[in-house]
Amino acid sequence: MTFRRTIMQSNFDSVLDSAGAGRPAKLKIRLKVALLPRDPSVPGNAGVGAQHPVHLANTEAQVRYGQMADANQQPVKCRSWLVPEWNAFQIRFKKIVELAWNNQMFLLPPDGSAQDGGLSDLDFSQLVYSAKVPAYVECALEIALMPTTAGSHAQIEVVHLAQPDLNFRAWMHRIPDSSVNITVRHKAQWDTALYQFVAAHEIGHWLHDLTKKHFEHVDAAGFRGNAQYGHVLGKRMAMMGSGTLFTEHEARPWLGRVRRHTGALFGWTPIHRIRFNHASDLLTDRQRQLASVGHP
Repeated sequence: MTFRRTIMQSNFDSVLDSAGAGRPAKLKIRLKVALLPRDPSVPGNAGVGAQHPVHLANTEAQVRYGQMADANQQPVKCRSWLVPEWNAFQIRFKKIVELAWNNQMFLLPPDGSAQDGGLSDLDFSQLVYSAKVPAYVECALEIALMPTTAGSHAQIEVVHLAQPDLNFRAWMHRIPDSSVNITVRHKAQWDTALYQFVAAHEIGHWLHDLTKKHFEHVDAAGFRGNAQYGHVLGKRMAMMGSGTLFTEHEARPWLGRVRRHTGALFGWTPIHRIRFNHASDLLTDRQRQLASVGHP
């Protein structure tokens, strides 16, 4: 089967590039995001179908003020964005979100043949860029900032807090200017600090499949309340918990897409880059056999 290189859908797009000389195979999810500089003087909720009043001020005299509701529906005093601030925020948003999600997770391909629901020898060889390195697909995320909501996958209002020390709980439809800065959290049950970029976490909620409205927190399947962010430290450290770690949970959007790109529905294994780099031997017998008969 020839790999399907591009898939475009209403939730997100994706592109699978085969391995090349010195270049691993890569599956890139491309999320088209419309960031909206919220006008705080106009009340209203964010969310699907909502109006998004926007305002950019060229001077301090043009700045508007008002109360904007956070995820807990608590009103927080906000102000308009100045044009230079907004331009800088957009650049930092894309940089921080991509930095947080990328260079963490690989997918190891199934070892079975095409007859067993895996890959043909030819397809498997497209995921090998070196005979000495196990075949894998790198997971990547690209944020494409859109000028308007037209054609976008995600529509996110961005409020600017009137004072930097104000508390504003973000959610996928509305984030504060501080969401691109590192947040440090401490929980009494764990003797460690948890670091997270809130913007990266909220973008994760947009990586849902077509049957859902959002991608869930790491422990949402078994817990409610605060525990859905991770009831044990290993899960709490996840991107969709309270940290920055790309775990098997966060790999699910890529797993869903790699199956559609390749036609191999079973046997894909998520593995973090650190574990991959420190594994003693991940080369499979199949890859060794293919190398012995002249495949990459």
